[in-house]
Amino acid sequence: MGENCDGEKIRIIIKRRVLKMKIENGKKVTLDFILRDDKGNLLDKTTKGDELNFTYGDEAVVAGLEEALLGRKAGDKFNVKITPNKGYGEYDENLTIEMPIEDFDGMGLYEGLEFEADTDDGVGVFTIKEVISEEDKVIVDGNHPYAGMTLNFQIKVIKVK
Repeated sequence: MGENCDGEKIRIIIKRRVLKMKIENGKKVTLDFILRDDKGNLLDKTTKGDELNFTYGDEAVVAGLEEALLGRKAGDKFNVKITPNKGYGEYDENLTIEMPIEDFDGMGLYEGLEFEADTDDGVGVFTIKEVISEEDKVIVDGNHPYAGMTLNFQIKVIKVK
């Protein structure tokens, strides 16, 4: 309470404007997303308690999503379509190779199995495309599972700090 010039008691109300942090390099970001392909098929999504947490600018998400997030704030909801060149790249047939089945000694092999292996560029993630037991070989794909796809994200920014 305060007093005006005439000595009357007045109530002073100060409105605080809370500024929401914007997403920029180095900010910790938490978001929910639903990811679909161009046909509307669900590819991935977050669930309650399993939101995506990352530091903006650390290349933890694809370039197109990072660009779409710049300047956004907690509470923002938006959709973004990301082409392969800003997503996981075009599909590269040269990354599909044939390997002898004995290289997978003791592994329970099946189509769709993902595994990590050392490459000239570091550790890579590979997917078994086909197991051809009668020929003792395995077809392995080094492309990201979403390579060549246009990605359709529904995003809700939960937290920025």
